[in-house]
Amino acid sequence: MDSRYRWIIAMAAWMAMSSPAWAQSSSRGPGWEYGIDAVYLGSTDASFDGGSSLSVDDDLALTLVFGYRFNSRVELAFALDWQTADYDATIQSADDPALRANVSGEYEAFTPRVNLNYNFIDSNLTPYVTGGIGWSFIDTNIPEGRVEIGCWWDPWYGQICVPVQDTRSTDVFTYQLGAGVRWDNSRALSMRLGYEKHWYDFDNASSAPDFDQYKLGVIFRY
Repeated sequence: MDSRYRWIIAMAAWMAMSSPAWAQSSSRGPGWEYGIDAVYLGSTDASFDGGSSLSVDDDLALTLVFGYRFNSRVELAFALDWQTADYDATIQSADDPALRANVSGEYEAFTPRVNLNYNFIDSNLTPYVTGGIGWSFIDTNIPEGRVEIGCWWDPWYGQICVPVQDTRSTDVFTYQLGAGVRWDNSRALSMRLGYEKHWYDFDNASSAPDFDQYKLGVIFRY
């Protein structure tokens, strides 16, 4: 297990056992919950077949979460990740090894996914682990095709025309693992601090690119 996982779980377990207030029996009975996570995305590099490469900068993102608690330990969560990040890419020609192009831009991605969470301790403070799968829809914002003029009628300004150009998009299967600490600080409100690693299963990647995600979330239970 990664050292970051062990550190988070060990810290939460120590706090839960050393504090009587936090070690009280939890109020996480069966029921629904929803919330939002603030996410810090770590930078990453990826290599692709033929010599192309990608370098993605770190950035911030958001996740919307909706889930169901089967009991105090097991939860099924549905999430929607939204993220943008700057990137630099090197595109290698397949015909001429000496010919390559450098591209910079900002991609945008929406990723619906499903996770299964397991809480280790039946108390208000507990370490947890999580794992799941998803599907990411990515817009690279790399121009594709000709520039066209799109027009519409605005109720205030009349007809408006602007240049429009299609951009290169793709979609890819994703999977993730993580660990963290959950704190139920009232009967209806929880907080979660965690680390997750997300893998993107691109067909032409030398290996599945991975992204580190550090999350701080607020959850409302009912």
